[in-house]
Amino acid sequence: MELVQTLSTRQTMQMGGQMLHSLSILGMASEDLSEHLAERAETNPYVSYRPPAAFVARGGDDFDAVAALAADRPSLMSHVVGQIELAFPAPQDRMIALRFAEALEPTGWLGQPVEAVALQAGVPSLRAEQVLRALQGIEPAGLFARNLAECLLIQAREADLLTWEVETLLANLDLVGEGRIAELAVLCDCEPADVPDILSQLKGLDPKPGLAFDHVAVPVFPPDILATRGEDGWTVELNRATTPKITVQEERGVEGDTAEARRANRKALSEARALALALERRGDTLLRTAAVLVAKQAAFLDRGAAEDLVPLTLEDVAGELGLHASTVSRAISGRMIQTPTHALPLKAFFSRAVSSMAGAPAVSRDSALCFVETTVRNEDKTQPLSDDAIVELAERAGLRIARRTVAKYRSMLGLASSYQRRRAAVAE
Repeated sequence: MELVQTLSTRQTMQMGGQMLHSLSILGMASEDLSEHLAERAETNPYVSYRPPAAFVARGGDDFDAVAALAADRPSLMSHVVGQIELAFPAPQDRMIALRFAEALEPTGWLGQPVEAVALQAGVPSLRAEQVLRALQGIEPAGLFARNLAECLLIQAREADLLTWEVETLLANLDLVGEGRIAELAVLCDCEPADVPDILSQLKGLDPKPGLAFDHVAVPVFPPDILATRGEDGWTVELNRATTPKITVQEERGVEGDTAEARRANRKALSEARALALALERRGDTLLRTAAVLVAKQAAFLDRGAAEDLVPLTLEDVAGELGLHASTVSRAISGRMIQTPTHALPLKAFFSRAVSSMAGAPAVSRDSALCFVETTVRNEDKTQPLSDDAIVELAERAGLRIARRTVAKYRSMLGLASSYQRRRAAVAE
């Protein structure tokens, strides 16, 4: 055996303190950043801090959304947020629940489809449905209902009034409004004269339980980016109302003319300038990232449907901006963008490509998920579609996805196989 000694060189990069601090600031939410800057202003004479205008309007830079809501007159949001904190110990479930809370109307009903909330939370619709069922157990009964029938159904179940006749009546509540009492009596297996007696059992229920509270529209997740649609397309800008600001006061410093005082002044001034630069870079990186996301997913913003998302990853955006993927990940973490219709997390703009047929264009994960879910939900229950049939339908719709992808997403959505769905339909 012959030993050979060679000499080689390699380049490595080591992060300095300022770079680490800059990356740390990039990943901070507006509230955390405000607290961090306020602390720096207290210890560094060169730093002058100004809290975000939105925080000042809501009670200063020490504003706490939950505490402020609870301290004021009882409101629907304060009640719901407090219940969510108790009912959802897992952070992911709590985040989904808060998305539902933002979608509440003054009546206490849910103002957005479950699919839209699931998209904002970045979770499958099935997971969002599970969280919604738990939310519908919050007192007073009837909150988070999607319509009048569901609101009364929740309350009737809670009050132990849910007989078979009551449940059937609520499932066909539109017949009551149309005066089709005879048809309703047939469905309830009773005489038309008995229908008013069934209805009387619902008189003590509250069709709009949210109105028992004051409704204060306080966003749980303030948006960091604002997106507007003009004649020339989409425009994005930083939300200055939620962005804290600092000013480097060059003339200030520690009093004294000693060498130690001068060293302290130079160090403090250097840190203040680095902090201001890091804050500027944070805003620039966030804005540039949002601009790329909006440009790539303009169709998704125009129509608001998950199936309009094109495949887009952190690596794609990082390559476009000349940044590392981890930097983009920090920039979008917990960030929201306000569109003309609603707020969305920036993470909702990302969608990985799924396995497709050879030679076919890439298909986004969300697009495939939505297609599989919609197709199965709308199928003829007596003749459920096989995974191969769903693949064929997808191809006709311009989505070329593999059979294994259909099977995987069907499982993720909690949808049984065609054989199991056929058996369930026969059993009904």
